[in-house]
Amino acid sequence: MSTSQKLELPLEPQAFAEDIFRIVSHPVMQEVYRFRHLIAKAVRDFLDGEGFVEFDPIMVGPVTDPGTRGAFEFRIPYYGREYRLMRSGILYKQLLAAAMEEGKIYFFYPNLRHEPIDAAKTGRHLVEFVQIDLEVRDADHFQVMKIAERLLKHVIDEMKRYEDRLRKIWEFFGSERESLPDVKLPLKRMTHREAVELLMKHAKDDKVLKELESRFDVKRPQDRLSFKAEIPWEWEWYLSKIHDQPFFIHDYPRGARGFYDREYPDKPGILMDFDLLAPEGHGELSSGAAREYEVSRVFARMRETNENPELYRWYLQFLRDHGKPTAGFGIGMERLVKYICDLPSVHLARPAPKIPGVHSP
Repeated sequence: MSTSQKLELPLEPQAFAEDIFRIVSHPVMQEVYRFRHLIAKAVRDFLDGEGFVEFDPIMVGPVTDPGTRGAFEFRIPYYGREYRLMRSGILYKQLLAAAMEEGKIYFFYPNLRHEPIDAAKTGRHLVEFVQIDLEVRDADHFQVMKIAERLLKHVIDEMKRYEDRLRKIWEFFGSERESLPDVKLPLKRMTHREAVELLMKHAKDDKVLKELESRFDVKRPQDRLSFKAEIPWEWEWYLSKIHDQPFFIHDYPRGARGFYDREYPDKPGILMDFDLLAPEGHGELSSGAAREYEVSRVFARMRETNENPELYRWYLQFLRDHGKPTAGFGIGMERLVKYICDLPSVHLARPAPKIPGVHSP
């Protein structure tokens, strides 16, 4: 791609409905799609080298992941029953990690999530996207965090080989980035409580509050911080913005995640889970956890969140007969492309993107 090819490119999601060919054939978009391919290859090379086995995703089933931050399900008629399109592969990941002799599996998993309309404002939510989903038997969250940071470092180190090409993408989209970071392991780790305490200190700065109110159209963002809930999108963006290296947040409160994230046996109310965040405002790349696998504990957690255990009959039967400790995580493919290419919005990381509330091809 040469700078002489810096043709006009509409960036808003609605533009895809007006002239999708013009956008996806633009030289800079073609280059972004090539990097998506290179990133996927780097991920597969790493996981294959670590002894993981790749599976094709399971797309429909009687039940799907319930813990997806307000996203609704897509349901379809299925031979006299109602099935769901998968919002993630988490239930099947546990099944296959427990069943396979290797004990390490992964998917490139297409996810469909009917996101709430306000998710369109974040620049990092799509209705249709791909998640690199992996699971490891006999592991806990701290062990798979080490895999996650080595995987991310591998991808970044591989993409540094192409920085001359990446700089043209960064320049096109107005990025001030000059290079990808030299990732130092281990990555920084902070608990959810430590992250909220840090943000509460920054919430005393009127300049920070005005920036969040303006960028995310929220009122009194300081009131949205809580030790008992997810970190709100605007604060997650801010936390990411003030870092220049990827970092982890771990030990989220129980109410923040689904029934499958394991609770510490000795820390009631705290989950053995984590998020991996990219720096520079790109936010969450990955979520992961050690899994609840004892059927009595899973059943109790389902009751807490008003899930219908009858829908999960096959899953509970599997846990009762064959449940084993596993841990894993999922990395959003489009979010990873957005970070590497420093794109202004995640919808530019795939052709024909689906944004909440936008009717595009």
